[in-house]
Amino acid sequence: MRHSISHALLITLLTFVISCQNPVVQTGVELKNIPVAEETNPLDSNIVRLYLPYKNMLDKDMNRVISFSEEEMEKDKPESLLTNFLGDLLLEEAAKTDVARQEKIVPSVSFFNYGGIRTALPKGNITVGKVYELMPFENELVYLELKGSTLKEFLNYVARKGGDSVGGARFKISDEKAEDIQIGGQDFDADKTYWLVTNDYVAGGGDGLDVLKERLQYVSPGILIRDLIIQHLEEKQKNNEHLQVKLDGRISHE
Repeated sequence: MRHSISHALLITLLTFVISCQNPVVQTGVELKNIPVAEETNPLDSNIVRLYLPYKNMLDKDMNRVISFSEEEMEKDKPESLLTNFLGDLLLEEAAKTDVARQEKIVPSVSFFNYGGIRTALPKGNITVGKVYELMPFENELVYLELKGSTLKEFLNYVARKGGDSVGGARFKISDEKAEDIQIGGQDFDADKTYWLVTNDYVAGGGDGLDVLKERLQYVSPGILIRDLIIQHLEEKQKNNEHLQVKLDGRISHE
């Protein structure tokens, strides 16, 4: 969480500084920026001294190397190195949280919405800043318990989209529907219930996923997904593990 706090604080400070440099004057309903010559309204040196330490601290953290990738990872459909990597990462990290252990939640499927993946991950060093570029949103991890029939509707949604970032599931796209579904290496059972891990945005119906509102349970541990990604990469770095991702045919066209 420290990344988010530092980032928010710096934005607040910079906004304040900028407003001191360029005061806004309201005329009717229109707001206008009226530039003031620097010599007549010098930037308060006290403000500079206030925000520079936070800026320097944030710059240092954003440039911190937390992992190394053997090759560039980009998103694509029906599957790609990046979408597979993020789907597997989310499934793995979601299974290890305190909430998952306490509530005895065993995630079966993960979903990282395609539109939320904002950039590629480069070959070579990966920094904290690159993770912020990858996922600039403050989305939180959530667990959804779904009936088998609801999960099938969700996977049909993924099929209609031509693929997406999923973990734990394998299926073929046939006539825009998910067929030959396997969950965790086992044949899909419509009579079972499954735990899906995703973000709070799509869990609330974002990206047209109203089907996810038809859940049996909703559990939110209050963890930012971006923090989970950083944590995962830091752990790999600690163990001297480079990122090596492969295509595995988890989503294919019939």
